[in-house]
Amino acid sequence: MRISRLFWLFLLAAAAGCQSGTLPNPNDPKDVGSLSPDNIRDQLGSISDGLQAQELAGKINDKQYKELMRKAADSLLVGFNPEKIEASRAWQVGDVLITAQHWADAKAILEAAIVWAKMNHSEDRRVNDTLRLARVLAEMDQVPEALKTARTVFDVKPNDGAPILFATYLEIAPAARGKGHDIELADLIEDAIKIDTRVEVDGKSGPGKEFLSMRPYHVLKAWKLIEALDTAAKRPDLAARAMAKAEESSKEFGTRRRVRI
Repeated sequence: MRISRLFWLFLLAAAAGCQSGTLPNPNDPKDVGSLSPDNIRDQLGSISDGLQAQELAGKINDKQYKELMRKAADSLLVGFNPEKIEASRAWQVGDVLITAQHWADAKAILEAAIVWAKMNHSEDRRVNDTLRLARVLAEMDQVPEALKTARTVFDVKPNDGAPILFATYLEIAPAARGKGHDIELADLIEDAIKIDTRVEVDGKSGPGKEFLSMRPYHVLKAWKLIEALDTAAKRPDLAARAMAKAEESSKEFGTRRRVRI
């Protein structure tokens, strides 16, 4: 696929440390080409790769990266009508809507994607799109509904649970944190840890090896987050328990690495 001029514009803006400016018109084929869901998703992926390179080079920071990505996604979605997307392709534009912070449209898209996944027995899509929906609900300050939604996929079989912990503590938790439900959020993360520790993957495959090698780190970091949430909720008893679990996890997985939240 041809990478649009929008990609290069954002690289130049990032290199200059710029956080504003006029973006190309997404409806102009010279700028971004087709506005099909897969094209939008691929375009944003290319922009992300370039901006991550700029971040690694120290030319932009994480805050600038996220803001430039938001602007890129927002620009790519100009003229795009999510109501006309086929349910089977809804997931392709879900992440773009999330990046653009179009929460209402993202909610509608992901709800349609989940219905399709259930009808077509696609467990991978059901799990991933439900976790994305939970994050969106949390962003919309609907935290109880977000936690309830996330739990609807906690019934997965061991070979389908790999995305749960990562999405729960790195995507849902930041959106839900500090909104009056931190104890319930900590409980959700703890249950996600339980799922993660029994996930089954092919240890000989590339993704499987990566998952197994990173599992100790993510489990330990998740317990540290639980400790922070319990502390913020003024529950030192629960925080102490989480700290003990973190130490136990560290010993169980053979790592003494300390993780800061």
